[in-house]
Amino acid sequence: MRKLSLILPLAILAFSSVVVKSQETSSPNTYTQSVTREVLASGYPTQDQKQILELVRYTIAPRAKLPTHTHPGMQVVHVEAGTLTFTVVEGEAKVTKPNSTELILKKGKTIQLTVGDSLIESAGMVHYGENQTNKPIILLSASLFNANQSKAILTNPENR
Repeated sequence: MRKLSLILPLAILAFSSVVVKSQETSSPNTYTQSVTREVLASGYPTQDQKQILELVRYTIAPRAKLPTHTHPGMQVVHVEAGTLTFTVVEGEAKVTKPNSTELILKKGKTIQLTVGDSLIESAGMVHYGENQTNKPIILLSASLFNANQSKAILTNPENR
């Protein structure tokens, strides 16, 4: 909860930054051709610009299976629409349900995240997600990443 209280003010800072509402839609994930990443706001929390704070909307197409990956920093995710099947391969993630129930998802565990659920992914946690439904998933994400690294770092897909 402490980490969440740090990320929320940073997300507000990003919202009020110079690049508020800049729209950047990257091409779909080259491995799945089924994820759209739209940056809603971004900014650098410090003058050295070593980290980037972003607010992003991800849309995951029906029946998409994302590759196993990590992130170069912390990411907080909120499910806006759909059901995400989320698996932790290494490390652990924290899930918060709409009724404030908190769960720790450990290595090898899978959970169905539904509308209103939130997830905290720490740097280096290895994981993947799937959309096992016929409807798109929409996720809102606040992230604080190392600015000079890819947003998602692929790991060996055989680790699934």
